[in-house]
Amino acid sequence: MPELYKILTPVLALTGCISLIVSGELNPFMSLPIIGLFLGYYRFLRGMRQAPGWVVGGLSILTLLMFFLDFLVISRDYLLCIAHLTITLQAIKGFDLKEPWDNLQVYFVALLQLIITSVLTHSIVFGLIFMFFLVVLITALVLSHFIKEGVALNIELRKPIIYISLLTLLSSVALFISIPRYPKALLGKSYGESIKTAGFSERVDFGSFGDVKLDPTIVMRVELMGDVKAPYYWRGLTLDYFDGISWVDTLGKGRRWIHKMDGRFNIRPFEDDNVVIQRIFLEPMDTDVVFGLGEISAIDSEGTILFMNDAGALFLPAKIGRRFNYIVYSTHDLRVARERLNRYLQLPEGLERISRLAHSITEGIERDIDKAIRIEDYLRRNYTYSLSTSPPPPDISAVEDFLFNSKNGYCEHYATSMVLMLRAIGIPSRVVTGFLGGDLNEHGGYIIVRQSNAHSWVEAVIDGRWTRFDPTPPVLSMPPSTLTLYLDMLRLKWYRYVVAFSPSDQKKIVNAISIPFRLPLIHGFKFYGLYAVVYILVPLGGIVFTVFLLRYLRLRRYGFVTAQYIKLRNRLKNKGARIKPSSTPAEVKREAALLGMDGRVSEFIRLYEEYRFGGRKMGREERIRYQRLPSK
Repeated sequence: MPELYKILTPVLALTGCISLIVSGELNPFMSLPIIGLFLGYYRFLRGMRQAPGWVVGGLSILTLLMFFLDFLVISRDYLLCIAHLTITLQAIKGFDLKEPWDNLQVYFVALLQLIITSVLTHSIVFGLIFMFFLVVLITALVLSHFIKEGVALNIELRKPIIYISLLTLLSSVALFISIPRYPKALLGKSYGESIKTAGFSERVDFGSFGDVKLDPTIVMRVELMGDVKAPYYWRGLTLDYFDGISWVDTLGKGRRWIHKMDGRFNIRPFEDDNVVIQRIFLEPMDTDVVFGLGEISAIDSEGTILFMNDAGALFLPAKIGRRFNYIVYSTHDLRVARERLNRYLQLPEGLERISRLAHSITEGIERDIDKAIRIEDYLRRNYTYSLSTSPPPPDISAVEDFLFNSKNGYCEHYATSMVLMLRAIGIPSRVVTGFLGGDLNEHGGYIIVRQSNAHSWVEAVIDGRWTRFDPTPPVLSMPPSTLTLYLDMLRLKWYRYVVAFSPSDQKKIVNAISIPFRLPLIHGFKFYGLYAVVYILVPLGGIVFTVFLLRYLRLRRYGFVTAQYIKLRNRLKNKGARIKPSSTPAEVKREAALLGMDGRVSEFIRLYEEYRFGGRKMGREERIRYQRLPSK
């Protein structure tokens, strides 16, 4: 067995196992058999004696019992159980490689592991592992074929491996583009842990944003189309009722269903010249809240159900717990306040100090807009932004402690304080939760939004319309490094064009390919002179070139000796010889004798059999003589 063939077997086994482990979904205890993989293949590469049959059989029975235990008690997930099983089987097979064909079993199990990994993770790391696995697997299979033919030591492997790898890659791309897309996983389950968010449930405890603001986890990436100036407020949920401890969305249960028309959820009419388009790529999140700038007018997305409550918040159940992308059409128009506004004047009992503070700040000011701006400016100037806050004393609320004692806090403290003060002076207002800003990735042309960008701000009714205010002072943050931005750009491209490749992308490719064939059908389009000739000759030339290329590649896949023999058979067949696909060299020689080509064809056949089956390599002079014999 060639040394390279022996090395490729453990490489493929290890690649398959590593692909499963890097998915992060496996049980560490059930993955321990990978240790045996190293021991088994160490013995295999050193040429040590393989394990006896009774040992392999006993381990196989034990593995089957562990599989049922895993399924019933430990993992309780059939796909993860199969993944654990394949690692154990690879480890056992490392002690049982007695014949060259045993290696093919290792290749099959490794391929199965790659297929399982494709379900467990969508990471770009898997893409790199797959490319490496593809080349190594093709190399091993080509070697396996030549070992079977008995010529593995006398043939050039580099070109066949390169050609087959490229052809396999192109075929994979073509298959990837052409197969139907389904909105949900065929296995009915999404793997991977969802990001735990704060502020997007019907009840939000005061102070819940503190830990989230320290989390750099990316929650979404946004491509903006058009000229949109910062700051970017990614609006999510509104909260209207405060009990002194928590904010509650009392409108959450009153959702109405928005129907999908022509592939789009249309929420309110909008004009194309007044719309901001955002393509949003979400990481798996534990909320169905839809995020977008300003007033969302329409959404393009998967799913058939979209809900909206009376406050204008949108909910898309299809996005919960999975990577999801959608397109938002927003406007900058201020939303008319049509709700019952008395709910936005609610105040908990015992906040008289806050009411007196609000009246003192706005004393002498008549217009509501000026009062709101004065309170916003007061909070920005007199309080310090800090994530390090201490619990308030037992006899005072957290908001009062912020306003009158500590004067340190984060967005929740500022937004809640402003809403309570606005309500105290009779201005309907509410807290809005979402995300603020993000890191601009100039290399990819999109915005990275993290958990640390989670934010809450204020909306107040000014002159009959909801108007945004943000009393939280701006906070400077360190931008990501150039390397980090480049790597994140690659992740987005991988997700956009591989993981999230959709039926609409398929349609775009088909439309682009079909443009030359649809030109004559376009109204008013005409061909003139040379353009008409080019339009006809280019496709025809492409077809002819493809035919000759395929014929050339068909011969190139054989060695020089065999390719010349095939040419001889074709030449004799064209002259009338009865050559069949099953004709042996002796039968070819007899047919040549009937055509008067006995002498030189006999010598050609002798050389063919000597070099094709004798394991010898033909030199330069012999190649020239061999090639010229049939044409003499």
